[in-house]
Amino acid sequence: MSMLFTEECDKVRDLMHVHSFSYDFHLRVVHQYLVGSHMTLRQGYQLTDFLDDFISHHPDIPKFGRNHVFQGSFSISTGMITAHQLYNYITDHAGTYGMKPLRMSKTAASTDAKKAAPDLHEYALVAVWNSSGSYTDLEGQHHHDDFDVTLVVCHNSAPFEEQSDSERHLLRLRFYVIMTSQRELFPRLTADMRRFRKLPQIHRDPAEAGGKLGGRAEAGGLLYSPPLFPLLNTEVATARRKIQASVEQAMGHCRRDNLWRRLFHGEHLALDKLKLTRLTFSELEELLEAVQSRSVGEIDPQLDCFLTMSPAWYQSLIKVLLSRFPHSCRHFDDSGVQYLAVLNQKFTDCFVLVFLDSQAGKTSLKVVFREPLPSQPQANSSPPPQLVSMYHHLESVINTACYNLWTGLL
Repeated sequence: MSMLFTEECDKVRDLMHVHSFSYDFHLRVVHQYLVGSHMTLRQGYQLTDFLDDFISHHPDIPKFGRNHVFQGSFSISTGMITAHQLYNYITDHAGTYGMKPLRMSKTAASTDAKKAAPDLHEYALVAVWNSSGSYTDLEGQHHHDDFDVTLVVCHNSAPFEEQSDSERHLLRLRFYVIMTSQRELFPRLTADMRRFRKLPQIHRDPAEAGGKLGGRAEAGGLLYSPPLFPLLNTEVATARRKIQASVEQAMGHCRRDNLWRRLFHGEHLALDKLKLTRLTFSELEELLEAVQSRSVGEIDPQLDCFLTMSPAWYQSLIKVLLSRFPHSCRHFDDSGVQYLAVLNQKFTDCFVLVFLDSQAGKTSLKVVFREPLPSQPQANSSPPPQLVSMYHHLESVINTACYNLWTGLL
């Protein structure tokens, strides 16, 4: 009997090792695919569907597995921006937020049986970093390990046309945190068969698992199925902070770029189909708070003389500029407070701004940039094209200002 029991234990142990190896192997393939070092999966592979299926088919973590996965959700109100617009903006500028877009192919059923179903695409966001730390396993043994951590984020919403207005302004994301050991590539070779315990479940938010996780403990706004792998707990918190910071930053950038685009194109009837309405006075001031600007005197000290001119001279300058650049000027006037934006049609990331507050006697002449001005080049190198275009545009405005000075002397 003892020999039979030993053989059965060996079989169980072998099955547990095979299960652990398979579990670790699949998570490692996912990580390698995301960092571009393993081409087992085809380009455009529907990775998030695979992760959902993987988690569904592995409700328990293998006892001797070395890798870990967490599935969670994140939502935030997007204010005046629609959630689809914001998510598309993040994927288009993923590098700004320390992520990269992952294209996943999706085939839609065609309504015309004679036509092949068109290929559609959706995008996830991926970030990768490293971590290390010490932890105590379920058997009380101490370990130290280094891990690759992969964050995958995807949009979790119904098609835009099917959403209510409130749903359209609520960004819902689903995310996965995958930890793969850098050193322990295989499960342990030995197992203590006398110390079986119920295996912990895959770690998911209650909303992702229908709330059927049994006993749970709350930590930092998340509910976990105990016991949670200690280092995974830390990385999940890091992932949520990264998601929130990236989304909040992107909301500001997206709103800024929407206002900037409307400033440049909101008065053209040909673009009316894009619904780019003209900026209001308050929206212009909101935009100016969100962008960079430099006085012409900072750009070239020789231009300081224009900053000391009288409000009456600035009023005449506004009239001359409106006549000189009729298609490139955007004029805003609210109870004597005036802004005149002279747009640069070649380098659309900057414009010259004339400001006049007649009652307060305040004036300014600035160059406004959507993003910070490129750094000055080295003495032996050519300046970047954006900088050259900015100087040419400023020169044309200053030439008009000099003309205004000359006519004032006549």
